[in-house]
Amino acid sequence: ADLPEPLRPKFKAKGEETARAIQIMIASAKVKARKVLKLIREWLKLIPGVNRFFLEQETAIKAQKLILMAKEKSEK
Repeated sequence: ADLPEPLRPKFKAKGEETARAIQIMIASAKVKARKVLKLIREWLKLIPGVNRFFLEQETAIKAQKLILMAKEKSEK
């Protein structure tokens, strides 16, 4: 499903803002799972008509991957 054209710049900007916030948390070694979940969830909510179950599932998957990456980075 394609994102409507008027929503694309907003979705991209919010995604980039979310990525920067998570990168800062990872760099500072202060990754908080709830904060990561909230950031991703707020970003994905921009998709019109998104199924709530899908939203929660995608949020959890993306957050788990990011938290795992952060743990691996902090162990190095």
